[in-house]
Amino acid sequence: MKLGIVTPLLNAQDYFTACAASVNSNKFADAEYSLTHYVRESSNSKVSCADVASQYGCNYVQDDDSGIYDAIGKGLDAACADGAEVLCWLNADEQVLPSAYSTVTAAFKKYPGSDIIFGDYLLFNPFDLQIISARREIPARLGYLRNGVNYLMSCAVFFRSNVWLEHEKFDDSYKFLADKKFYLSALESGVAVRHIRHYLGAYGVTGHNASLSTQAIAEQKRLREEIGASSLFIRAISKIGRVSEKALRRCYGCKLINTTLYDNNGDPHSCDKVVGSSWKVK
Repeated sequence: MKLGIVTPLLNAQDYFTACAASVNSNKFADAEYSLTHYVRESSNSKVSCADVASQYGCNYVQDDDSGIYDAIGKGLDAACADGAEVLCWLNADEQVLPSAYSTVTAAFKKYPGSDIIFGDYLLFNPFDLQIISARREIPARLGYLRNGVNYLMSCAVFFRSNVWLEHEKFDDSYKFLADKKFYLSALESGVAVRHIRHYLGAYGVTGHNASLSTQAIAEQKRLREEIGASSLFIRAISKIGRVSEKALRRCYGCKLINTTLYDNNGDPHSCDKVVGSSWKVK
């Protein structure tokens, strides 16, 4: 199975080495998959990451783009043109966890009818590599996604190339929530989505995450209006349902995490810690 991993870059010199090292660590000569890391850096970057991309054998291009989703889309298009069967994207401040790609490859083979497979993820501080939270998820429900937050995190979502080629792609008018609209479109069209109980990626909490910005909050309101999900009552019921399902599936509470994260020198660090599932935005 051929995997295409896309990473968009804009002034990402503080994070990208760790990201690239985590992807590179999943390359094995005897693996049942091959992978190419497609890096698309904005021409507006003040410091180029070309040397780091070359060091880790990435397919690197620096070019103009209209934003992060435009860069990701160009990378996904390139991966499809090269024959990638399974796609994902990994932001520069995110990392893939050990054995994630072998786990996902096995899952696609075990569940051939699944078009999107996603898993659980960690929240971590990319500066000191401290794990903040271990987030366990539930199956993707269209109602939950329409009326609540997007819980399909980029670092833990993988999809077959046909999902990208045959369905609605990113709406570039959204600068923060184009991924959520993409997933909504896929689910509404009947794409089969499967959740697996495995930690696949780590989401870096930098304090400057775009998804937590005031502009993102404004886009959330706009998207709700566009898809007809503005009812406060229905959103409240949806949240109660999602929280209840997570509780029934034992997604809350503490979990012993044994994994490896990378610093921005590309060096691995073992992380063995009991971590809770909750976290607060500071």
